[in-house]
Amino acid sequence: MKQSLTIVVEWENAIADQSRALQMLSCIGRELRELGPEHFSGVEIISGYDPTGIRLEVIEGMLRQGLGVIPWIDIRNIPLPGRDYYQMKNECALESHGEIVLLLDSDVIPSPGSLKKLTEAFEDSEVQICASAVHLANGSLLEKTLALIWAFELPSAEIGIKKIGSFFVNCVAYRRGVLLKFPFPSSGGTARASCAAHVRELRAAGIPMHRRMDAHVEHPAPKGFYEFVERALARGRDKVLASRKPFWKNVVLEIKRGLGMITKRHKLVGIRSYQLPSVLVLSSAWWLLLMAGGIATFIAPKQMRKRLQL
Repeated sequence: MKQSLTIVVEWENAIADQSRALQMLSCIGRELRELGPEHFSGVEIISGYDPTGIRLEVIEGMLRQGLGVIPWIDIRNIPLPGRDYYQMKNECALESHGEIVLLLDSDVIPSPGSLKKLTEAFEDSEVQICASAVHLANGSLLEKTLALIWAFELPSAEIGIKKIGSFFVNCVAYRRGVLLKFPFPSSGGTARASCAAHVRELRAAGIPMHRRMDAHVEHPAPKGFYEFVERALARGRDKVLASRKPFWKNVVLEIKRGLGMITKRHKLVGIRSYQLPSVLVLSSAWWLLLMAGGIATFIAPKQMRKRLQL
């Protein structure tokens, strides 16, 4: 049975890297043309943007260049001044008409076939939410190191749909009614803690969550020294402000998981044994910065809430 689809794109991440936004649009456009209008009962793309951060003409240019001309889809660009990442998703969802709403970040790159796999998951009436399998880009040694110690999983050869207990909202599809009933709560001055709170609400309400294991999506790694530092400090802050576990327990668990991944799975991301000392130096720098971010948050929580809005 054909269903209608809304793809929601927020342009916050594209402000920093338009090249990835173009790649994302190219992937989506190619797959929509391959599927054709007969695959859906209707398709719309709703993009939310803050006009103080990115101009409409820039967005329209990227849509033309990356997506191309697809006459059977409707595209709407909605100005949302002053809204953050989650507020954009919420407000765009309210404007949606699709039975399935796909939230897609502007800096992730879906693998071929991901759109078809995610939407076809909803042929099963039990599926209310279906997330993609997100992994970190892993080209350089720093990226490979972060791929091991980041929150995302490594790419796997698993296929099909799997029931899960949590997910990330950078590429996830919902039945529209579920998303409208459970909008994203306030981020409370954190980077992405609203996602964790959203998942907790869904879990408490008994909403089943699934992942399409072979719908792979690549998320960018931090670029350069400054972003590396910024991301690590923000992660430490969020572990103080948003986690229900004690900060130091969180740190110990993160380091333990990271060391396990480095020891057992470094070959899966192309790290050779002679590179392990460098990997340990990079990961130790990340964990020390994470701890520094947490300590700074204990000392000056108001200031840390205002900073590092990634």
